[in-house]
Amino acid sequence: MTGVESPRARLAASLPDGAPPTTDVFVGLDFAGPGFAGGGLTGAPRLSGRLTALGRVTQIAATRSGHDGFDPGLLRESEDLLARAGERLRMSAAHTVVVLAGGTGSGKSALFNRLAGADFSPVGVVRPTTREAYACAWGADGAGPLLDWLDVAERNRYARSSALDAGESSLGGLLLIDLPDHDSVLAGATGSVNRLISLADLMVWVLDPQKYADAAVHSRYLVPMAGHSSVISLVLNQADLLTPEQAHDCVEDLQRLLEIEGLHDSRVLVTSAVTGAGIEELREVLIATLSARRASAARIAADVDALAARFAPYAGTAEVEDPERHEPELVAAFSQAAGVAGVGRALQSARELKAVDNVGWPVSWLADRLLQRDPVRKARLGTLWEELRGLSAGPAGAHRAEIDNAITALADEVVPGLPAPWPAAVRSAARSQVDAIPYALGSAISDALPEENSVAQWWRLVTGWQVLLLGGAVAGLVWLVTLAVAGAVHAVEGTTATSGDVGLLPWIAIMVAAVLLLGWLTAKGCMTLVVRNADREREQAERQMRAGIGQVARQMVMVPVERELSAYTRFHDELAVAARHS
Repeated sequence: MTGVESPRARLAASLPDGAPPTTDVFVGLDFAGPGFAGGGLTGAPRLSGRLTALGRVTQIAATRSGHDGFDPGLLRESEDLLARAGERLRMSAAHTVVVLAGGTGSGKSALFNRLAGADFSPVGVVRPTTREAYACAWGADGAGPLLDWLDVAERNRYARSSALDAGESSLGGLLLIDLPDHDSVLAGATGSVNRLISLADLMVWVLDPQKYADAAVHSRYLVPMAGHSSVISLVLNQADLLTPEQAHDCVEDLQRLLEIEGLHDSRVLVTSAVTGAGIEELREVLIATLSARRASAARIAADVDALAARFAPYAGTAEVEDPERHEPELVAAFSQAAGVAGVGRALQSARELKAVDNVGWPVSWLADRLLQRDPVRKARLGTLWEELRGLSAGPAGAHRAEIDNAITALADEVVPGLPAPWPAAVRSAARSQVDAIPYALGSAISDALPEENSVAQWWRLVTGWQVLLLGGAVAGLVWLVTLAVAGAVHAVEGTTATSGDVGLLPWIAIMVAAVLLLGWLTAKGCMTLVVRNADREREQAERQMRAGIGQVARQMVMVPVERELSAYTRFHDELAVAARHS
């Protein structure tokens, strides 16, 4: 292989040709390839479904990592596994990768040559050391891309395809790799061993009978891979150097160590590359692995099990509080923060003061002007509309502290019982648009307010009626004054006014008084109606304001919270699939 690719780049490369681009490479990854068809363990969900579920788990967790979030190291390991599984699916499904791992002098290369039937891997004489990986393929067709992926040099590749006899046909599909010594001092050897072990379908550890309890092997490789014990076999090689009793004691002691270390399903074999003892038993293990065609799936399934167990503390019980139960409380708190009640009262007062100009009795209006009370009323009306504009302008009306407290209270109500990092994620989601909420509340209030100078149509009719009444009263007064002046002139001249003219004076006075009274009563009745209508308008405006505030609360707080809780539920459910719990 050339160059080093990131896990996501490798995983993206494993997508089928023509797959639609996605925002996350885990979505759209097809794990149902021929290498894993029906490849789960008995009674468990298909491995392809588990890998897909793990991909979704990782996708959800990836946006919630870091401080107080998902462990970035765990996410990287999950991405690596998904990338490795995707790449393995693209390779030959007809081959099973088996690695022979061991330390210097364990006889692993000799065992490799014995199995391969030829001296393919060089065996050291003075200081037995394997410096590079060697591979032997039983049936080489289609193995090339897989060997490229495993980074085995072409000069170190061998094939048994032309030499398969009846005895070896059962090994068809085996890709046996002799690894560099894990304890080699050569630069890069340890990294190569670790990488090939992580990519293997079956691991065979070849141990020196004198060093089978080597702490380096057990602590660095076997103990961390206890969850993979079903795809690990251990071989005590060089049995020709031991008596049967010694070999028996070594096997029992090694099995005891493996039990303590949690490798309950690992097999222990005794072989000799010199005499051929135990080789057939080892072949049987390889044949069983090949015939089942499950080594690769079992290895990846074990990896998925291990990762699912590490994700489990983030899942909890999935008993999520329904946030909609607390939505009315949030709307009420936002309404109070925005001053809805105060806006309603100010609107009612403004409408009542505005109505005076339209349905009030002009005589009263004139009296206010003469007594200098009208400017005061005008100033108060202007102040009210300034207050309304200020209340609906954003932060001035919707107090930030009250909004923060309301959001915090809602988040605290729905997160009890959720494991980390979900409480912090829910609180962050609830506050994701907190800076825009005051202005949104202001807009909701503003949309519910009538225009500043708007008047009802019936006000205009009343204005016309009052003008007619005032005109009648003025005409009557003019008539009354005219008759009175005419009477005074007659009195000065010593003449007598007509009795008809004199008799009209009381009636004209009564008519003027009646018109003035009618105008006053009209104004009084209309103002009573205005107050009643203004009260209804206030209630309607408050309902509209609360409805608008409800939309703000839903879109800017409830929806993000519900989305986060839904992500938690999906995480829990997908992890159950990945962990084979459903």
